[in-house]
Amino acid sequence: MNMQYPDVESMICQMIMIGLKGSNKKDIANFMETLPSHDIGGVILYDEDLTSKDISTKNIIDSNQLKEFTFFLQSQFNTSLLIGIDQEGGQVNRLKNIDEYKDFESWAEIGKINEPLKTSSFAKRTAEALKLHGINLNFAPVLDLEMNPLSIIAKKRRCISKNSSDTIDHSKLFINEHRSLGIISIAKHFPGQGSAKDDTHLSLTDNTNEWSEEEILPYKHLIKDNYLDGIMTSHIINRKLDKEYPATLSKKILNGLLRKNLNFKGLIISDDPQMKAIADYYELKNVLRLMINAGVNLFCFGNNLIYDKYIARKVLALIKELLSEKLIQLDSIIHSYMKIIDLKQKYKII
Repeated sequence: MNMQYPDVESMICQMIMIGLKGSNKKDIANFMETLPSHDIGGVILYDEDLTSKDISTKNIIDSNQLKEFTFFLQSQFNTSLLIGIDQEGGQVNRLKNIDEYKDFESWAEIGKINEPLKTSSFAKRTAEALKLHGINLNFAPVLDLEMNPLSIIAKKRRCISKNSSDTIDHSKLFINEHRSLGIISIAKHFPGQGSAKDDTHLSLTDNTNEWSEEEILPYKHLIKDNYLDGIMTSHIINRKLDKEYPATLSKKILNGLLRKNLNFKGLIISDDPQMKAIADYYELKNVLRLMINAGVNLFCFGNNLIYDKYIARKVLALIKELLSEKLIQLDSIIHSYMKIIDLKQKYKII
C-alpha cells in the first residue's frame, strides 16, 4: 500500500526554521503575515538583535514574556513548531536577560570541573529552563574539541575538552537530562570546528591543515550509542574530506561520511546559511540545491545576521523551482519531511 504524504509545499515548509523579530503578540501577528500559507517546521529564538545598528533585545525580554511569546507562537500553527535556541552556557547564553539564568557556566567551565554530578546538574538546570519557557530544542551540546586554543570556538569557551572521551562522557549526561524533560539536543558542528581559527559567521573558514580525524570521534561514539537525534553542520572547508565544498553543502561529508560511514539516521540541520562563509560565496538557490542533495533535512535561517522577513517564502519558491528543473528529487523532500515529523512525534511535539 502506498503511503500518503501531504502536498509538496507542506513538506517543503516543514524543512524551514527561521528567526523572527519581536517579543510580543503583535510581532508574532506581523511575522505570520510574512510566511507561506503552510506551516513552517520551526523558529529559532535570540536574546539580541544583531541586525540593528545598535544591538538590542530581540525575542527574550524576561521570563513571563518568553512564556507568553512561545505559547502564543505555538497557537498559530496546526503542526507544532520546533522552537529552538542556542543555550550552551557562558558566552552563548540566550537566557541571560532572565535574572535567574544570567550566570550559566560555559561548556568549557563544566569541562574544567570535570565532575559528572556537576555536568548533570548543569544540564538539568538548562533543560528545566527551556521546558519552563516553551522551548523544545537546544542547539547543544557542542562536540567540537579544543584542538586549537586560538580557534574561535575555544576562545569563546564553547569546547568542553580537547579530549574526545571526556567530550563523549559529558555530552551523554547533557543529552540524557534534556531527553528526560522532552527537549531535543542538536549536537554541533559536524565534522568538527574546534581546530578552525576563523569565524564562519564572518568569513570563509578553512581548517584543512589543522583538522584531525579525532574530531569525528564524539560523533562516531554518540551515534553508535544512540544519543544523537540531530546534528548541526559546520560551514568549514576541509579539503581532506571535500576538495570543493564546505561541510554544509558537501554530499561527501554529509551523505558519505555522516550517513554512510557513521550510520547516522537522525536529523541533519544546517548551520545558518546567512553566515558569510556561505552567503558571500553562493547564491541562495544554489545553496538550497547543494544542501538538499548533500542530505540536509532542515534549514536554519537565523535571520539575525541578515534580516529577510520573506526568507521562508523565498526558500519555498526556490525549492519548487529546483524540483521543476529536476535539480533535486522529490524523494529528498519526502525523506526530510518524514525525519522532521518522526522527531516531533518522538518528543511528543505533535
